[in-house]
Amino acid sequence: MTTFYFVEPPREIRASECPECQEKSEAAEKDATEKERRLKVLALRKSWLDTCGIPPVFRDTRFKDLDSGYQARPQSVCRKWARSFMIEDPRASRSLLLYSATPGVGKTVLMSCIAGQVIDEWDGDPDRARCPVRFVSGPELVRRIRATFDVLPEGQYHEREVDVYRQFARVNVLMLDDVGKEQPRSYRFTQEMYWYIIDARVKAGLPIVINSRRPLTGEDSLEELMGVDTVDRLYGMTGGEITELSGSSYRKMKRIS
Repeated sequence: MTTFYFVEPPREIRASECPECQEKSEAAEKDATEKERRLKVLALRKSWLDTCGIPPVFRDTRFKDLDSGYQARPQSVCRKWARSFMIEDPRASRSLLLYSATPGVGKTVLMSCIAGQVIDEWDGDPDRARCPVRFVSGPELVRRIRATFDVLPEGQYHEREVDVYRQFARVNVLMLDDVGKEQPRSYRFTQEMYWYIIDARVKAGLPIVINSRRPLTGEDSLEELMGVDTVDRLYGMTGGEITELSGSSYRKMKRIS
């Protein structure tokens, strides 16, 4: 093959091939291109799993690894949600709210399994892709927003408040873990913060997966933390469905430290 670079775009002149040889060479070239794409896809998946925010202890956990008899109904709901979620059309999925009155019943691990499956099943163009999942805890979210208010020495940079909100507004699926564990200095701050996030997701038509030990209403509720209007929107995003987990702590049952 001779390549002429003095023309734009460069032209490649190949020696004449019989149809059969040409078909074989084109197939080999296509196969090599696909293998290269697959390697890029696998590398991106690994990078996303490492950086999207899934707790490291659950990063490699998948639904197949879970005890199928524990929290059977919530497991089924989460499996179905992950199976039906389409990265190409995230707006087709409703939001998902997991609630439990007690700790250690598996909310975080179920959310981690959803995130892992969404990333594992991504098979798009690696040259034009961005991570489809952002996993963040309520306390970490508060810390990030507050950090944007810090005054740093000249020449040092930190992310702006608007950058944080923009990141959470655009990602295909936002996962908020342990919402309610925050220790807010004022509910006014958390209500404003969650309003921006939920309102942006509603306007974009994008789903959110959230878990909390706070009930929607009443004392020490999500309404107190997020605000009545925000919870009303969140309730609408889930289609009015709340998946409740109950029972004993899995860690205590298995004597996990």
